[in-house]
Amino acid sequence: MATKYLNTDLEIESKSDISRIVEEFGEDVMVLHHGEMRGYQHASFEIGGSIAGADELINSFCLLVEQLPKEVREIWNGCCSRTFDVGYESGTAPRNFKSEIRAPTIQRVAEIGASIMITIYPASGDDSVDNCADATSSRPY
Repeated sequence: MATKYLNTDLEIESKSDISRIVEEFGEDVMVLHHGEMRGYQHASFEIGGSIAGADELINSFCLLVEQLPKEVREIWNGCCSRTFDVGYESGTAPRNFKSEIRAPTIQRVAEIGASIMITIYPASGDDSVDNCADATSSRPY
């Protein structure tokens, strides 16, 4: 099983309403979640259909934030958490796996007040296994 990059999500949290950010990002993102979570307003986004790496996706998100209108950027600045969650699936090959996030990207992330988190998911195992097999057998149709 090969170690691989999966995707980069943007997660934001605020005590205030963040709906305007969700609206401004519009069709440029896929909204994975928007609502209350643990007493905060939370939104999670990804850029769908992309085969780009972490560096490119983080830069795409940064551009969206940089283009927010001033009043919406103030909502962004008021968020208590702004995190790029870079996801990888672990594996047994290659012997080492490298994925670069370049210095200019890190600087750009800092300039918009965000952070970068790395999430490593366990290898899913055999790709040919139907993980829904047990669930579908109990369906009434």
